Amino acid sequence: MSKIFSILYSFFLFLIFYNSVYAEDLRDFKVGSSIEEVPERGYVNLKCQDKTEILKWSSFKNCEKNSNNYHIITFEYDERFAVTEEFEGTQVSGHPVLINIAVDESGILQEININTDPKAPFYFRKQSHLLWLRVYSKYGSQGWECLDRTPEKNHIKIGKKYINNKCVKQVKNKLITIQSQFYFLGDKSNRDNLVSKSYLQIKLNNKV
Repeated sequence: MSKIFSILYSFFLFLIFYNSVYAEDLRDFKVGSSIEEVPERGYVNLKCQDKTEILKWSSFKNCEKNSNNYHIITFEYDERFAVTEEFEGTQVSGHPVLINIAVDESGILQEININTDPKAPFYFRKQSHLLWLRVYSKYGSQGWECLDRTPEKNHIKIGKKYINNKCVKQVKNKLITIQSQFYFLGDKSNRDNLVSKSYLQIKLNNKV
């Protein structure tokens, strides 16, 4: 019985690992796939980078190209399809975020760009630097190349903690970048001076 349990447990761990690495990168979005495969249901306020509204993903060519020759689309989650309060609004692992995607001329999703929302309530904003925990959980904690920046003159540690780094990891044909910042900018007696934010990019790496 113990041998069977061990086999089942190992298989369970494999499934967790497999899903964390090979599942969609964000809900229905996966870099390298066609944008037209993403369902319309569940998403609202589709807009180009210049705020021009579009009605569906297949209208991506109505958006002007950026300097990388990609069409950029921003969007929000449709709260009508929220399952629980945890998933209300546009969030990633409980962090309110702003999202845009980059689509090439043939409709292939090249980038997913996620910024924690600087206008979120303070309770959420002060936790924004912790998005890396979700990223490490999904893509694994090993194999990251990180650059830790030294504090500037007006950067003040929070207790003994100062975070200002950029970490990059190659996962199959994807390049994952997570930037995290956590410190006070100037006067730490004013909570508005708190810097707590993250930026996540999931990018198709065609050079692999």
